[in-house]
Amino acid sequence: MSGAAPRPTPRPAIRGLDDLLERRALAPIVDDYRRVEDMIVGNIHFGLDIVPRVVRYLLEAGGKRIRPIVHCLAAHMVDYAGEDHLLVASVGEMVHSATLFHDDVIDEGMTRRGIPTANRVWGNQTPVLVGDFLFARAFSIMMNHRHYEIARRLAPTVEDLVRGELIQLAHRGKPVVPLEAYREIIRCKTASLFSWCALSAGLLAGLPEERVEDLSRFGHHFGLAFQISDDVLDYSGDGDSTGKGTFSDLAEGKTTLPLILAVRRDPEIGRELKEWLRGDGAPRPAPDFLASRVLESGAIEESIQIAGEHAERAEAALLPFPEGPFREALFDLCRFTVSRTH
Repeated sequence: MSGAAPRPTPRPAIRGLDDLLERRALAPIVDDYRRVEDMIVGNIHFGLDIVPRVVRYLLEAGGKRIRPIVHCLAAHMVDYAGEDHLLVASVGEMVHSATLFHDDVIDEGMTRRGIPTANRVWGNQTPVLVGDFLFARAFSIMMNHRHYEIARRLAPTVEDLVRGELIQLAHRGKPVVPLEAYREIIRCKTASLFSWCALSAGLLAGLPEERVEDLSRFGHHFGLAFQISDDVLDYSGDGDSTGKGTFSDLAEGKTTLPLILAVRRDPEIGRELKEWLRGDGAPRPAPDFLASRVLESGAIEESIQIAGEHAERAEAALLPFPEGPFREALFDLCRFTVSRTH
């Protein structure tokens, strides 16, 4: 997962998304940011009140809306002059929301962003069906607006989202997922949708395929950096800020990059993890004890380095595009994702 590419001149890391969005040059993005969420709610009427209620429940829980931000910044960077980027951005967030509903049912999740998951509130059936509806509506929106190529590119993205979940399920119960399987999981479950969000901006603007692929490569590496950073936050982040709780991935038995690297450095961690996962009533080390072993192993620092390398490659993919405030904002978003604490 290493192999750094040349990067632009270093800039100071931004404090957070608010810091980024407050810049005067990015005023169009602030307006987009607000309109996208309204568009999501406006596009989910189904003749049944339960659909918008469940979707609003997730939206009102918060979230950074990183995927719409990536798409809108990319659309402005390539000088797209219309307003359909708002539609595409809303579709990206709808697809992401669908995966969250499904993930929480599969994982038997209890909380998300600090509140009970939809499956705890409505049971399993409703979130699964609402997630299915969001997938279908995403394609309907693209086809109804004649964005056929964008819809065509979305199809393998949704396939990847499902593939990633199936690979993760196939390794459930194993103390540690092999590194190659982990790479494929995060490529499918996270990087694929970021890639689509970025490349679809190029398709809207009618860019040549070479530039569309540059945007796809940006989204791919940004998504990998984002997911690895998120995995690191399970060990080093503020549980109150992340909304998922420190060590929650570890407590749920999910293998992430810090754990994989820690076991490589100290095989005893793997044996302790296997003992903890047995669940047969035998004495088991608590998740915080295992987490302390991961922290002491140096795996967190190595994971951050790998995330940084992907962020550098994401930045490098943007170098063919003209300089300006929107490209600069995407560069800063890369730096933010590997330095965030929440």
